[in-house]
Formats: sequence, C-alpha cells, structure tokens
Amino acid sequence: MIGDTLRAERERQKLSIKDIEKGTSIRALYIEAIENGDFKTLPGDVYTKGFIRNYANFLKIDADAAVKQYNEENHPEEVAAKEAAARAEAEAKAEQDKAYAEKEARSSRKTVVRTERPAREERRTSYSDFEARVEDSHHRQRTILMGLIAVVVIAAGSYFLLGSDDDATASKQPQTKVTTQAKKPATESAKPAKPAEPPKQEKTYTDVEVSAKFSEKCWVSVVADGQTIFEGTIQKGESKEWKASKELKLTAGNAAAVDLTFNGESHGTLGGEGEVVEKTYALNGGAEKPAAPKASDKN
Repeated sequence: MIGDTLRAERERQKLSIKDIEKGTSIRALYIEAIENGDFKTLPGDVYTKGFIRNYANFLKIDADAAVKQYNEENHPEEVAAKEAAARAEAEAKAEQDKAYAEKEARSSRKTVVRTERPAREERRTSYSDFEARVEDSHHRQRTILMGLIAVVVIAAGSYFLLGSDDDATASKQPQTKVTTQAKKPATESAKPAKPAEPPKQEKTYTDVEVSAKFSEKCWVSVVADGQTIFEGTIQKGESKEWKASKELKLTAGNAAAVDLTFNGESHGTLGGEGEVVEKTYALNGGAEKPAAPKASDKN
C-alpha cells in the first residue's frame, strides 16, 4: 500500500511524523491516516492526492509514482478506463495511418494510368491545337484591320470639327473672375482651465481584512486573533471574507484554488494545485508564513 511505502521511506530516513508535519505543513493526524490507509479521515480525494504528493516530494521520491499507486489501489476502475482510452486512441491513429497510405497508393496508380494515354489520342490533341492556332491568327488579322479603319474615320471627323471650332472661338473675349475672401473673425479669448480634481485618498485599514475567491472546491481553516472562526470545505465559485483585530491565520488544502486579497491588495493564488499552504496576515507587517500547525489542532 502507498501508506506502507511512505512510512518505510520515512523510517529509512530516520524521520518522525513531527518532522514530516513541520516540513510539509500537513497535520500529523492526516499523516498518520495516510500511512494507515484510513483515507476517510481526510477532507476529500483531491486533498488526499495533494497530501501524498507533498509527502513524497519531502521524502525526495517520485511523487507521480506515489499518486499513481494511490489511484491503482483506491480507484482501479479509473486507471483501467484511462488505459482503455489510450489503447483506443492508438488503434484509431493506426487505422487512420493505414487509410492514408491506401489513399496515396490509389492516387499513384491513377497518375500512372493518365500518363500512359494512346498515341492516337495524342495525335488528335496535337491536330486540334493546330486548328486553334490557325483560327486565332485569322482573328488577330481581322482585329488589326478593323482598328485601322476606326483610326482613319476618327482622324477625318476630328479635322472637320476642329476647323469649325477655331472660327467660333476667335470672336469670344476672355472674362476675368474676381474672388474676394472674407476675413476670419478674431479668435475668442481662451476659456479658463478647469480646476484640478483633488487626489483620492486611499482607505486606511484598522483591522485585518481578508477576502478570497475560490476557482475549485477547497478545504479551509481560519483562525482570527487565536480563535477558530471557520473550518470546512468551500465550493467552486464562492467568495468569503474574514476580519481580525490583530492577526488572521488561513490554511488552504488546495492552494491553487484560492485567489486572495489582503486589506485591498491582491496577493494572487496561494500556491500550486494540491499544495497545502498556511498564511498569517497582520497589520504590523503584512502576510508571512508561520510555523507548522501543531498535531493537537482540531480537524
């Protein structure tokens, strides 16, 4: 079992559960549940995989192999479905490649047939080309002849028209057109500039205000001024806000699902997918990562 694998590696490295809790921020209760195969104690399947991945990374063993072993032991039908889908995809690709090869072969055969036409058909085509060239030559000759006739007719008509126009235009006197341009009115006096708007004053925070938006389902624990004010699973698409007088501590089981804002300033997502992250927010110094939670904390 995956729990036995992780326990054996931990003991081989001479590490205690407290050492794992301190290095991964995973509660000792959850570490013991993973090693004993008691996965019902954990918040959910997505968090269980995240805890196993963080545990394996801390021990410096293959985290992907650890998660795969967990899936094979607890979700064999899901693993079988993925393998069947991969085989089906490979078979479909092979069929597609085979069909493409057959199509290329048929196309090559058609090309060979087209290039082996009888000599008689080639002679008939050559004769048809000769007739087309002769007809095209006669057409060009007729076009040139018609163009010459049109040029002669246009030249004669222009001669007679221009001769009569010279007599008519000689008696006409040119007229002078006077154009006056109105002066532009004097420019208006410049309008007074608008007074500058006073700068906006930023909000002064006297409390710790934390708001979070959740892109996926996520288990969260919130402690305000030493008192637990929330612990549970928040669904995808929900938003939450919490306040504290001096200090607020937030723990998320899936850091990538949490987009957090502290006192009006966006801090982005807390971490990677499946990572368990704990943050502390205070008025005196912003956000920082505190010490790992104790084993006696409530679930």
